[in-house]
Amino acid sequence: MRIVVFPAYRENPFLGMLLGAAERAGAEIVDTRTLDELEAALAERPAETVLHVHWTNPIAQSTNNPVVAARNAGRFRRMIRRAQQQGAHLVWTVHNVLPHGAKHARVERGIHRFLAGAADRIHVMHPDTAALAAPHYALPADRVRHIPHPSYVGAVPPAADRTAARERLGIAEGALAVLFLGQMRAYKGVLELIHAAGEAAEHRPLVLLLAGNATADETAAIDAALAAHPRLTAVRHLRFVDDAELPGWFAAADLVALPYRDILNSGSVLLAATYGAPVLLPAVPHLAREHAGRDWVTLFEGADGLRRALGQARVDDAAARAAALADAEAWTADDASAAFLAVLEELAPPS
Repeated sequence: MRIVVFPAYRENPFLGMLLGAAERAGAEIVDTRTLDELEAALAERPAETVLHVHWTNPIAQSTNNPVVAARNAGRFRRMIRRAQQQGAHLVWTVHNVLPHGAKHARVERGIHRFLAGAADRIHVMHPDTAALAAPHYALPADRVRHIPHPSYVGAVPPAADRTAARERLGIAEGALAVLFLGQMRAYKGVLELIHAAGEAAEHRPLVLLLAGNATADETAAIDAALAAHPRLTAVRHLRFVDDAELPGWFAAADLVALPYRDILNSGSVLLAATYGAPVLLPAVPHLAREHAGRDWVTLFEGADGLRRALGQARVDDAAARAAALADAEAWTADDASAAFLAVLEELAPPS
């Protein structure tokens, strides 16, 4: 089996995790990141090829020009149709209903409608994906396969020592350390988190850990928000966090805050569980259904709910940590990749 991956953002370990079983079974993996690379890869042995599409950003989101975006979308559709006519199969993993903050929304919806109609198999990680996508495009039920996002057990470095990690960051004993890790995008609610943490810090020792890339505008907004809350202690690390740094951040944290405004699937939840870190999530219906009964997940509603949750969170909650680790072990990359290989073999049975 030959699997062409588009776009192959290998800095995200999820790609390797999902394809692990296929690689162990001898599949040839071809990584592509641009339309030019994709076109060249699809021209080679199409009858042996399964194209695995993840994110659509390189098609229309890579340009500010709507004409170029539409042209790229048309080119993408043509190359997929041509490859399928020559025997290739298409698998689409739906990461988001639409890209966050999508430019050229009409073009982007068109790309997603095309993928929904053309894909031989559609991999969803949340059972509500089809319903959430329905206002924009329809996912044919007979081609949808549900394989949940796995934890990162075995895919990231092992846990670090909590005491050493907190000492390195200057976190006082008894203070609640709240981690926000990842790109500091507006849709992730980082400014709302700063304001809620600032209010909670009026009543308890609280340290906000901000670790991840930020643009100049995002950095300025973060600094302004922090300045409005002088009692809030913050550790700013506004640059890319590589895998080797992950254990230290999670070991230091009592709680991982994910106050996203728009979320379908979040690998960050499973990454936190992998390190035994309790998580704070918005109580949107599909997340509430998914995480109901998980002792390590706290759901909040609105700004007041976020502030209350930060005010009530426990420092070093051993029971929540143990529950998170148990859930992480229950569904790992080995499990998900074996299930995904079975989907691939529906299209290209092993010889």
